[in-house]
Amino acid sequence: MTDQFNNYAHSYDTIYEDKDYEAECDFVERIFDRYGNSFVKDVLDLGCGTCGHALPLIRRGYHVTGIDQSKKMLSYSRKKSAEAGLKITLIESDIRTLELNEKFDAVLSMFAVMSYQTTNADLSNAFGTASKHLKPNGLFIFDGWHGPAVLAERPGERVKELVKENNRIIRLTRPALNVLEQTVDVHFKVLSINGSRLVSEVDEVHTMRFLFAKEIEYYLEKSGFELIKFCPFMRLDDELTEHDWNIATIARKR
Repeated sequence: MTDQFNNYAHSYDTIYEDKDYEAECDFVERIFDRYGNSFVKDVLDLGCGTCGHALPLIRRGYHVTGIDQSKKMLSYSRKKSAEAGLKITLIESDIRTLELNEKFDAVLSMFAVMSYQTTNADLSNAFGTASKHLKPNGLFIFDGWHGPAVLAERPGERVKELVKENNRIIRLTRPALNVLEQTVDVHFKVLSINGSRLVSEVDEVHTMRFLFAKEIEYYLEKSGFELIKFCPFMRLDDELTEHDWNIATIARKR
C-alpha cells in the first residue's frame, strides 16, 4: 500500500478543521465506559494520521501509541504533540504487518482506515494486527464505509473550499464506483491559492472499500474477536440502517 497522503498531508488538517474530533472521542469514551468496564488506559491507534483522535485522548488521561505509514502525516503529528506539550509514541509502520510485542486495552482505527484495506488479505491482516496487540477482552473499535448506503445513495462529486485571510484551499472530489470490487476510487484535486496566485496543485486517488456487516463479522471471528455491536458512527444507541454511510464496529478480543 503506497503512501496515499504523501502530498495531501500539508493541507489535511485545514481541510478537516470542521471535523469534531472531541465529539468523536466522546463517542469512543462512551464505548469504553459501556463495554470496557473502565479498564481502558493504553490505546493503540492504527492509522493515526495527524493524531486528531490521539491527542484529545491523551488530554483525557489515556496513553496512546499512534501508527501510520505516512512520514509526512507523522511529521505533522510530532509537531502538533510537541506544541501541545503532550507525550505520544509514534511509529511509522504498515498496520497490516505491525509487530510491537506489546498488548493494549483497546485498539482504535478511525476515519475509515479499514476502508483503505481494499483486498480480503489487507482486511484480514489489519484485523489480525488489532487482535495480536490486544489484551484478553480488549476492545477493537473502528468505522468504515457501509456498503448498503454506498449502493443506495451512490457517491457524488463535491467541492469544498476553505478561506483563511488571503489563502484559499479548494478540494475537488470525483468518485468512481466499482460495484463488483466493492470500491470507490476517490479522485482528489487540492488547490492552494494565495490571493490570485496558484501556490500548489495536488492530484491523488484514494481507493476506498465499502464494507458489509456479515463480511466484517466473518473477518472478526477469523481474527479471534467476538462482535459486540454495529451502529451508525457517533450514534451508539441507534440501529444501523441502509441509509447510514458510516458504520461503527465494536468487537472484543476473545
